[in-house]
Amino acid sequence: MYVGSTPVPASRRFRILNFIEVPFTMKRILCLFLCGFLLTACGEEKPASQLVVGTSADYPPFEFYQDGQIVGLEVDLIREIAKELDKECVFKDLPFESLIGALQTKNIDLAISNITATPERLEKSDFSIPYYRSYAVMIAAKDSAINSVADLTGKTIGVQSGTIYEATVKKDWALKTKDLKVMSLAKVPDLLQAFKAGRIDVLVMGISEADRIVKTVLDLKIIPLKETEVVFVIAFPKGSPLVEPVNKILKKWTDNGILKKWQDKSLSE
Repeated sequence: MYVGSTPVPASRRFRILNFIEVPFTMKRILCLFLCGFLLTACGEEKPASQLVVGTSADYPPFEFYQDGQIVGLEVDLIREIAKELDKECVFKDLPFESLIGALQTKNIDLAISNITATPERLEKSDFSIPYYRSYAVMIAAKDSAINSVADLTGKTIGVQSGTIYEATVKKDWALKTKDLKVMSLAKVPDLLQAFKAGRIDVLVMGISEADRIVKTVLDLKIIPLKETEVVFVIAFPKGSPLVEPVNKILKKWTDNGILKKWQDKSLSE
């Protein structure tokens, strides 16, 4: 073997060949490792009978933790739907604002968590027919002078990030109310802590959730905002084959009164 025009001794030749071959050997090993990893990953698909459900488990009475398990009215509802579909639910607790993204990446099969079908979300997800109708309320201290939206000048409102309530406050109220501030937090318990610490004057959420909080936290009052009807739906990835069968189940339960009984139960919890 020659390097330039100079002969290379056999001992050096062996070392040079070894040096040249090692990278190729390492590449072969890496390729085999990656192929094996990809084949393993592909083989770890979830069972066809499994329904992966995304929710934000901080919203009693709809979804919350009890004895380490996610429970609640929407959890009960989706379990009953899963039974009709002959599937078993696996729940993933995610921040509310991450649910639509999880649908887009197909990390979950559907999401249920007081979701409303806004125009922005409709571009990214498919939705069921409505299963629940509610309206927004404000929660304030019982001795507060706040009794309507007109009393919010210079106040700080607390809302959960990504919710229809956040959109309403930021896009509507904040434009019409002088010096109105908005604090958006990912979890309802964090909002309650900020409220108790005096960093928030008013909380905005649905009536059922608010009623549950007022029953457990003393010296609070609910201020209804009945002109703000809210309709909840189940969200799916775009083109999901689950939309049609789930809609059939919801329609059947609407017609036979099961959903009405479920909604009445939610208001009495």
